[in-house]
Amino acid sequence: MDSPGLDAVLAQAVGAVPFAHVRRMSSLTATLDLADNVFLGIEPRRRFFGLPGIVDRAAMRTQAIALLRRVDVYTPLPTLASRLDDASRVLVEAARALAHGATVLAFTELTAGLTAAGAERVAQVLRRLANEGLAVVVASQRPSLAIELGDAVSVLSAGSIVPVLRPGDSGVDARGRLLEAMAGGAPGPAATGPTPRDRSAESPSGTVVEIVDWSTNDEFDRETPVVIDASLSAAAGEIVGVAGLEGSGRNELLLSVFGRTAGTVPSGAVLIDGLPVDTSTTMAAIEHGIFAIVTVQPKYRVRIVGGISAPATPSMLPALVKAGVVTREDEARSTPGARALDAVRLRGRDDEWVRIRSLLELFPESQHRVLLLVEPTRELDHERRAEVWRLLRVIADAGKAVIVTSADPDELLAISDRVVAMAGGRVVGEVGRGESSLELLTLVAPL
Repeated sequence: MDSPGLDAVLAQAVGAVPFAHVRRMSSLTATLDLADNVFLGIEPRRRFFGLPGIVDRAAMRTQAIALLRRVDVYTPLPTLASRLDDASRVLVEAARALAHGATVLAFTELTAGLTAAGAERVAQVLRRLANEGLAVVVASQRPSLAIELGDAVSVLSAGSIVPVLRPGDSGVDARGRLLEAMAGGAPGPAATGPTPRDRSAESPSGTVVEIVDWSTNDEFDRETPVVIDASLSAAAGEIVGVAGLEGSGRNELLLSVFGRTAGTVPSGAVLIDGLPVDTSTTMAAIEHGIFAIVTVQPKYRVRIVGGISAPATPSMLPALVKAGVVTREDEARSTPGARALDAVRLRGRDDEWVRIRSLLELFPESQHRVLLLVEPTRELDHERRAEVWRLLRVIADAGKAVIVTSADPDELLAISDRVVAMAGGRVVGEVGRGESSLELLTLVAPL
């Protein structure tokens, strides 16, 4: 369930009733203390001659303490938001919503990234707020969380709400009923992928790329693992999908492998044709024939020798310039890869599509053998998604190995030769092309 979809449904359902939506990414201001965050934009003010004057900090502190106690936060008010644990951040956002007068609270993937103790703490507060008369809506891809917290459970798909469990329903096989509703039956025409080539008469292609026992930790909380001993492989001419719910580590796995673009403290090995290769930087990965396309843009993109574009962090730029692989003259030089570079410079949704299509069209003729794609069809319409799927099959037919992640299980089952399932940072199983999305959801949705 995406946040815009939940916002639209709530706006239609509650009408003029005030509601607040707490998303997975915290909206707290890290450099402000708790009271300032709770009342940001609605600070109580002293009045002079009938006009609002300066902020009444004493009143703000008193009210903030009461609201924070209501959501089980006892951290001293001067504490900066950056010093809060993840569970406290969620609860402070709930306090902010209460300060704004919200009577409907909506949360998206509220337990993602939380410890078991933190998730239980948040759940207890939500139950108490519901008992006080507030309406609490929790959007999650995790059936177990929905069943545990919800008095009623529905599935939101393509803008429609499908009730699954109602108050008083028996809990017997509740997870199975919910998974069936999430699967939503057979994919429609828009989710039908390209016809795979018949490999029955071909000799089996050897494995091109292997990711072996890969682990990496969170970028900000370096003690928290996001990928744990994950292994997968792809052969020449094969498209391998990687499925998982939010927080499963599916995207972090590929981004970490490609030049440590995500995560910290990585371990494991990447093999090309059975031999270990260095992918510790994007340049090293590209030199060994591995390329990545992501829809979440890094802060900088630079062109490596030969016209190939790669992500770079600000700290990498001085070393890249010193190495002579990034120059202003190189920017202006016409090379076979210039189309890819021009596409990468673009911004906006339409320009994002131009960038993706240009890179995919160029890839079959490139020297690279492995293509990693992270959410390549995110926010694309049906026609453009179908074009991406067609180009992926062209790339695979050219003998390249393709590994792709997506939040849509139907999409992965339509375009992939097989789909690897991840949950909790680990690879938990695999399904073949043509299997039902229910079977895949059963693997990726933890109990």
